[in-house]
Formats: sequence, C-alpha cells, structure tokens
Amino acid sequence: MVKKSLLLFLAFFSVTTLWAADVKEITGTVSSAEDKELLIGVTITVPRSELKRVGAAQTSLGTTTDVDGNFTIKVPTDVKVLTASYIGYEDAIITLTDGKSHYDVVMKSKSTTLNDVVVTGYQTVERRRLTAAITKIDLTEAAKGSNLSVDQALAGQIAGVSVTSTSGTPGAPAKIRIRGTASLSGTQDPLWVLDGMPLEGTDIPKLSGNSDNDITNIGQSSIAGLSPNDIESITILKDAAATAIYGARAANGVIVITTKRGREGKPVMNYNTRLSISPRISSDRLNLLNASQKVNLELEMARQTYDNYGTPVSLYSGNGDVYAIIKNAGELENYQAKGFDALSAATQGKINALRNVNTNWNDILFRSAFTQEHNFSISGGGERVTYYNSVGYSDENGNVQGVSNSRFNLTSKTQYKVNKILKIGFSFFGNLRKNHSFLSDTYGLNNPVYYSRIANPYQILQNEDGSYAYDYNAVANGDRDLTRGFNIFEDRANSQNKTTTTSINAIFDAELRFNDNWKITTQLGLQYDNSKREQYAGWNTFTMRNAYQNSRYTNKGVTKYVIPEGGRMQTNHSTTTQMTYKLQGEYKNTFNDIHFLQLMAGTEWRKNWYKADAVTAYGYNPQTLTSIPLVFQDEKQARQYPLNNFTKQTNAYISFYATGSYTLLDRYTLGASVRSDGSDLFGVDKKYRWLPIYSMSALWRVSREKFLSSATWIDNLALRLSYGIQGNIDKNTSPYLVGSYANISILPGYNETGINILGAPNDKLRWEKTKTWNVGIDWSILKSAINMSIDYYSRKGTDLIGTRMLPLENGFQSMTINWASMKNEGVEFNLQTRNIATKNFSWYTTFNFAYNQNKVLRMSIADNQTTPSLEGYPVGAIFAIETKGIDPKTGRILLADASDPNGVTIDKKYRLKDEWGIGFYSSDVKPTEERTFYKYMGTSDAPYTGGLMNTFNYKNWELNMNWAFYFGAKVRTAPSYAVVGQNPGRNTNTDILNRWTPDNTTSSLPALLSPTGDYLPDYRWLESSSVYNNLDIWVRDLNYARMQNLRLSYHLPEEFVRKLGLGAATIAVEGKNLFVISSDYHNYIDPESQSNLYSTPVQKAFTFNLNVNF
Repeated sequence: MVKKSLLLFLAFFSVTTLWAADVKEITGTVSSAEDKELLIGVTITVPRSELKRVGAAQTSLGTTTDVDGNFTIKVPTDVKVLTASYIGYEDAIITLTDGKSHYDVVMKSKSTTLNDVVVTGYQTVERRRLTAAITKIDLTEAAKGSNLSVDQALAGQIAGVSVTSTSGTPGAPAKIRIRGTASLSGTQDPLWVLDGMPLEGTDIPKLSGNSDNDITNIGQSSIAGLSPNDIESITILKDAAATAIYGARAANGVIVITTKRGREGKPVMNYNTRLSISPRISSDRLNLLNASQKVNLELEMARQTYDNYGTPVSLYSGNGDVYAIIKNAGELENYQAKGFDALSAATQGKINALRNVNTNWNDILFRSAFTQEHNFSISGGGERVTYYNSVGYSDENGNVQGVSNSRFNLTSKTQYKVNKILKIGFSFFGNLRKNHSFLSDTYGLNNPVYYSRIANPYQILQNEDGSYAYDYNAVANGDRDLTRGFNIFEDRANSQNKTTTTSINAIFDAELRFNDNWKITTQLGLQYDNSKREQYAGWNTFTMRNAYQNSRYTNKGVTKYVIPEGGRMQTNHSTTTQMTYKLQGEYKNTFNDIHFLQLMAGTEWRKNWYKADAVTAYGYNPQTLTSIPLVFQDEKQARQYPLNNFTKQTNAYISFYATGSYTLLDRYTLGASVRSDGSDLFGVDKKYRWLPIYSMSALWRVSREKFLSSATWIDNLALRLSYGIQGNIDKNTSPYLVGSYANISILPGYNETGINILGAPNDKLRWEKTKTWNVGIDWSILKSAINMSIDYYSRKGTDLIGTRMLPLENGFQSMTINWASMKNEGVEFNLQTRNIATKNFSWYTTFNFAYNQNKVLRMSIADNQTTPSLEGYPVGAIFAIETKGIDPKTGRILLADASDPNGVTIDKKYRLKDEWGIGFYSSDVKPTEERTFYKYMGTSDAPYTGGLMNTFNYKNWELNMNWAFYFGAKVRTAPSYAVVGQNPGRNTNTDILNRWTPDNTTSSLPALLSPTGDYLPDYRWLESSSVYNNLDIWVRDLNYARMQNLRLSYHLPEEFVRKLGLGAATIAVEGKNLFVISSDYHNYIDPESQSNLYSTPVQKAFTFNLNVNF
C-alpha cells in the first residue's frame, strides 16, 4: 500500500526553547514489520521520564516521520531512549548508543501481533504457532465498561460465547455458554481459570420459569468477587486442542483470566472511580389494569354464577374488594340477578370509591438506584522485584428497594527474581461481599417485581390512622382469611435476607529456568469460599402468620399448632476449600532456523472439601437470641419441618498431562496433547476411575508459501484443523447407594433415626466425554486493515449422564447412567477492520457472529411423561400443544387434530367422558398419545448470537459503541390470565379485556370458562391439568439486539495533566443498556425477563468515570 501519495507532515511536538546542554541529532526511518513499507506520520518522542532524568528544561520533545518515512530530531546528549508510536501499531522503543546517529525502526501491527503470546493457563504459545480455536481480548476500560463483574463484560464480544443475564438484581451472575450446551445433567458452565489455577464452584444454578427464584436463590459463583479492574486479559479456549489439557472439566469451554502484574520501573499509581445512576423501573410495558378497569372486571366476574345441583353458586367467590363489599352489604343475590343499578347507593359509593385510588405500585416498590465503585492500585518494581497491589470497593444498589450488593477487594501480586535461574511469586486475591435482598415466601409476594403485577390498583398501604392496610386478595382464592393479611412494607420492615461471602485465592509459583530452552514451573493454589446466609422473618409478617396457620392440626378435638408464636431464623453456612498443586517442565528450541519444538509435561493434584449446614429456629426472639423447640405428633409431621441439615463432601483428583508442538519453516505446525484424569468420584470399578483425554491439531500458514510471495496485500493466511476429546463431571450422581440420615424428634427426649434413599447405585458410573472437530481459517490483509477468522466445529457428547427407566422389580423407578448422547455443531465468524486511520482520526470495527445447532441424540423419559422426549431436538426445546384458534361461537380453545382442519375442542381431543354423571371427567388418552399433541416450537437457547463494536478516535476523544444480538430463540411466557379459576382479587394485564365475549367474537384470546353446559368438560380438564399453560399461544419469538454500552471518553491533554502533577487522566460518560430492538415482548419490561415473572429486568444505567495515573 503506497503512502507516498499522502501529504502528511505535521510536527507533534516542537522545540521552542534553546537547550542548556549539548544536543545530538538523531535520524532514521520507520517501516512496517509486515510489508517493510515506510510509515508516514509516526510520532517520535523522548519519554517524559527520560527528559527529567537528564535535567532538560523541556517537558516534551518530539517529531513525526515525513512522507518518505524519515525523521530527524535533536535531543540532549545524555538521552538514551526514544519511543515511536503510530495508530494501529505497537509502540517501539529506540535505544540510543554512543557513536550511532541513524536508526531504522520496525513497528509491528497491533491487529496482527503474530508474535504475541496467548496464555492458556498451562503455558504461553506464540499466536503464529497457534493450532487451536482461541480468542483473546484485552479488558480495557471500553471493554469492561461499567460492568462490576467480568462475566457480564463478555456479552457480545466473542463469537460462540453466549452471555445472557439471569437477573438484573445486583450481584446476579450471567449465564455463559461456549459453543452450546454439552451436558444434560452435569455442569453446563465453563471452567474459570485464574492465573493458571482452575476455580471451584463456578456453576450457576438453573432458574425455573415461574417460581420465586431470583438472585435470592442463586449461589454466588467463585468469580463474583473478582474485580474487572485487576484483569489484564481474558482468553477463551473453545476446541479440544485448546481445552483437552484441562481434562475432565473442559467440555463446556475454558475462560482463562490473566490479572495485572507489576513491571520494572518507578511506582505507578492509578485511581479509577465510577458513579452510576440507574433510573426507576417503568412498569408501563406490563399493561396492567387501572383501578376503574379492575373494578369493572370484578363487577363482571362477581355476577357470574353456575348451577350446582339446582342451587346458583358464585363462580368467582370470596375474593376481590368488589365482591367483598357487595357480600358484606347482603346484596349479592340481588346484584347477580339485577345488576349494578340494583345495589344501594351506599354500596355503589364504596365500589366507585375504589376507582379513584389508583395506587402507583411502580413508584412505591421501585426506585432510582445509585452505584459507586472505587479502585486504587500501585505497581512497579526493580530489576529483582516487581509488585502490583490494589484495593477496591463497590456498592451497587438495586432498583428494588432494600436490595443491594457490596464488594471489597484486596489484591497483591509480587514477583521476586532470586538469581539468574530462579524466580518465585505470590498472588493474593481476597474479597468480602454482602448481599441484601427480600425474603422469599410461599406466594412470592415479597418479591416486588411479582407483587407489582398482581397488587390491585385500589389497594392502599396504610389506613388513615397510620396502621398497615392488609391485602387479603393476593393470598386467597376464596373466602378471606383475616389471619393472613399481607402488607409488603410490614413484611420488609420485619424481615431480612442477608448473605455474607468471604473468598480468598492464594497462588504460590516458582520458575526454574536453566536457559532459554529449559524451565520447570510449579504452582500451589489455595481457594477458600465461606458463605453465610441469614433469613429472618418476624412474627409481624405475613410469612410467619401464614406458616403458623398452615401448621394447625387437631388432636383429640383440640386445635394445636406445630409452630409457636414468634419469629423464624434460618441460617445457611457453606464452606468450599480447594487445594491444587501443579508441577511441570517445558522445553522449547529452534534448530537450524527452520525447526521449532515445544514440549511440556506435568502433573496436577487437586482436592476439594465442601461443608454446609442449614439450621432453622422457630419462636425466635432477635433480642434474646432464643428460640422454642418444636414438638411433633408423628414422623410424617416432623418431616414437614426440618430443623437442621448437614452436608459434607470431599473429592480428590490426580492428573498427568503432556503437550507438544513442532513447527517447520515457520509454516507448518503439528500439535498434540494428552491427559489422564483420575478421581474418587468413580471408585467402584477401577477401569472407570481414569479418563484418558487427547487432542491432535495442525496449522498451515499458507501466506508463507512461495506461490503467495507476490501477494503482498496478504499479511497472514492460515488454516487450522483439530480433533480431540473433552471431559465433564456430573457431581449429582454417585456409583453408590445414596441416602440421607435424619434424626426425628417424636416426643420430648425421644429421637428416631431413619435413612431416606435418594438414588440407586451404579457401579458403571464414569466420566462424560465430548469428541470435537474444528476447522478454521485466519486471514489478515492490507497491513492488517482487515482481519478475519472463520471456524466450523462439530461436538458430539457421549456417555452423558441421563435418566433411564427401570422395571419395577428393581425397587427403583429410574436410575442415572452413562448412556445419553448429544451433538453441537456450528460456525463462528470474526471480523476486525481498520476503516480509517489518520493522525487525528481513526475508526475500528469488530463484528462477530455465531450459529450453533444443538441436538439430543439419545435419552429416555418416564413412561407416564405426557410431554415429548428431547431426543432429536435441542436441549432447550420448547414443546407446546398446537391450537387452531378460538371457536367464534363459544370462545372455547380449538386444538389441532387430524380429523378436522379447523381444530376440535378440548373435550373431543382428549375424549373426555363423565362416566358417573357427576361432572367428573376422565380421558382414555395415554401418555404416549398425548405426546403427539405437542408441536416443537423452537429452542430457548438462541442459535444465532453475535456482537458489533465500533471505536472512533478523534484527537483526545474516544467513542465506543457495543451491541450484542440474539436471534432465533423461543420463549414460553406465563398466560395473560386463567380461563379457569381466574382470581378476581389479583390484578392482571389488559389482555383479559380483549378476550372472547359474546360481544367480541373475533378475539384470538379464549373466553373465561364456567362449569356449565358445553363449557363443563373443558373447565374440569383445564382445572386439573397443565394443558392451558402449555398452549402454543403463549410461546413467542425471542429476537433482540441490545446496545450494551455507549461510552464517550476524553483523555486530558498531557501538558495540562502534568501541571496537575499527574501522569495521565481520562474522564468518560457511559450509557449501559440504553435501548433494545426486539420482537414482541408486550406485558414484559425486557425481552430477557419473559420467561420468569419474578426476575428483575436488566435496567439502564448512566455512568461517570474518572481514571487517573500518578
């Protein structure tokens, strides 16, 4: 690429002052390492520290190369170092020597960096010899943005890495999948590695769709306490060639974190702060009924009756303020017969008064949230010792009142060069996290996200006298129980849910380097995680009032309660400890300038201990710290109220591994690795204790061939091929008979011990295995202006743990064995472009795209399961009963059936019969037939994922725009309303107003059913089955593109910063999750929250950032 046509000759720095000392003139040229072409406009400067060292009067001195790539600069005689910098290239250091005045400088492209090294956790490999599918990103300020955790910072940045939020609650981990899901029942999360040490406890528990399962029930992962500010780079290992070295935990991919370290030089101090504000959640998209609409709906429902053996009975009785007002006035029958006008003026007035309340639950339950983060680090060192120390604090408040997550970090890394051959190091990562949230209850009412959906708009929080106003509608579906009123403020004031977690990771390492070819390294890693969770519910809470009433029983005609009056304290305490030791030797050498050999072999020992206890105390008094023991009348009752539970687990592993690679002519590379893992998890049959894992790979750098020597526009063209086996562990299974002991108190002073059998033994239990093929191409052209890579992979999992049904004579209905199988295959595409690069302006683009197809090849289901098997479908498959719309005459649901293209009603589809003539319907449809009613709708895991990042630089300004997109998924939403048993006491969305009625016969939403006439069979069947929830009308497309962050930063001018006594300073503003472009997600706040009514949606945030170097 010829640059002589450009005319760019501007001096970056100019000398305006005469030197007080002698000067010397330095000349030279600057060229590109890739194509040897001379570079125009390269900045040549004398470092500020060098000017200060020689006592120069100037604080800056520099020049730029001319149109021929030449430069001339006059510097003080004692100056020994110059630096060359250019957009898109790595900085070059020019060391000046006595007697020499001309220097030819060669600069390497940042984008290509073929000589750059990639850290795999076990060794470092030069990128130009990389045979595996590995992606490395530097965690810059723009990359991590305002994210407080490293997992969330990965969203949309890497092809084949799907990152979705589990919740918008502070501290919630992200769900990460690398190249799809590799296991049915084992861990599905990637393995995290911190500076070479694998971490224990990184699994994210699965979330159920419609249960109160927010962050209060999510275990905090081992990386939750790691500050992104301490991270230098992240490497994603994808294929078997990259991950096989990690053995039995690598089937889901590996994420290697490399933290910052000290470098030789004077101390460098950095202070980084972020202040964020997240606006209040807006529930407008929920489309909830206002007070007037809700009153009208309740009036309509209160009038509905059905004939019950000759007696008219209210269809929707006992709930809703409208029904209560009419019934308490003794006017229910009159109203049902004659309507609203038949009510007395007083009753009408009370009902109409409800229309004027319109409590704004959005403003009451949600808030604007403030988050702050502060980090300070100091690093530096001398010839023998380097160090990096940092402290950090973050306090993230949630949009839900009373929810927060704080973190304190302490990091210390020291490297000490003992002598010429020995180097030792110590790293310490400590953090303390505190999470505050709401207390979960049976109905999920304490969850503000859920309660805001169902709370009536006419419900008030306080009575006129200031006392709590109770909501009886939310907790009942029938006659009111005045002992179980709920007030969310009262419950929040008299309860707490607090989790405190302490995590420590310590790493001791030593390197014995005999020469440039041989070295021995050893690492000892210690991981300790201690978590304590306290959940307290006082007596003045619905939680305890409800629990107390539910514990009621009658003994010899006397009403008693198992639970005493008072509070309840539940404590959960868990400790995870892991010790890992690695010892390995490495040899690498170049022979005759054409042969390069790299070998490594080592062993790893790992042992982990897990202990947990859960204790529940009733009648708890927080002032006296006392509780009241429970007395049970029988064993069955005792099992309903477990007071303590203890878990203890110890596992040990030993591994032997080796890798090797050979490169010929810097053109052809062959690689191989082998590892054998042993574990006490599989100790019954000796032949299953060990898992041999291996990989083979090859690289062909086509661009180095002679037939492409004339194609100077090609910087790099390489082909990669790899095959290997990866492993996985399912710790939820065991080769032994599994049971739990329980001591049950029957009477005071009398205990009985029993064993609850949990699982059948399996002496053939063994490791899960995944076989992976990967073919890739890497391409860089036009001096790295365009960089591209494409990968195709195929992963087949065998010996996966799956459930298999057993004959009844075995004593078990089923057992988990190694027999299931699954396949993932897909394509990944990465593109990096340098669109514009001038002295003052540049524009870079990074785009990634991935497609993954997942299919379960082999598994079984229970004989009585009515939904289809996953066999032949993705592991995230969604099945739904196919409908054909709504009967325009009756509003009944029509189901697809071969007998009628227009569909049939539920009673015909299920062949319902009232054999006894009492309104009780049965079906002769067997489970095998019912499975055919279901249609495959799609998968909950998006097969198409990717991201788009643009970076614009203009002088000292930088603008970053990052997008992430997910396409091709489906989501099962909760029904908008219930056609059977719709609770008039709870609010709902406006879909219910658009349902089928005699006046709205064209609606696509079904009518509310009553147990009368033709409706009766449908009513009875839907009342006792999950058919309605499984209809296809509740399944939606899930496609969205989210702007992850928009960041504008300004680097303060160097001269101004120096006047302040600083080294550098950057200020930035950032918008996170500013908007989302999505398929239909009406009645939900965010596309990602459609599968869970309880999940806090991801919210916008606006951040101010200040980063200062001293």
